[in-house]
Amino acid sequence: MLIKDPGVIASVLKVADQYNENIATRFLRPYLTGILSEGELSRQVSALTEQTDAVSTQGIHLDELYRQIHGMARFIYLVRVNVLPNIRNMAESTGNDSNKIYRDMAVNNFGANLSILADLVNELYIRAVEYDQRKNPKGRTVGLQIPELAEIGRYLIGK
Repeated sequence: MLIKDPGVIASVLKVADQYNENIATRFLRPYLTGILSEGELSRQVSALTEQTDAVSTQGIHLDELYRQIHGMARFIYLVRVNVLPNIRNMAESTGNDSNKIYRDMAVNNFGANLSILADLVNELYIRAVEYDQRKNPKGRTVGLQIPELAEIGRYLIGK
């Protein structure tokens, strides 16, 4: 099922903007490489955050969107567990350079920006489920066919 719903598309764009502008910056990317080295997870995150022009003009298949949301939620969880507790220590070990102030700002705001991303992913998930339910009123939603979606709440809220 191809989604061209303006609310869903707007939510996809918000997630992509938050990720690209505040999470995957040149100052933070080095700390995320371990998590993004997992191929499938990296593909899902990239698909959600880098193909916004195609999504805006062509739409997106609902099952693909659900998988991308799951991938982003899992990414957020892994970053919270594996990166966030140690990011200040990792950043201090990178030494002094001309970008130290910018790197420090990115590191200091990383937790808050990750929480904003989690909220935006949750909003996107809710919009996708609402769309799915509107288009499949008899209860045979696309989301019911993807068992991994049951983990999204734990990934977005859990620490």
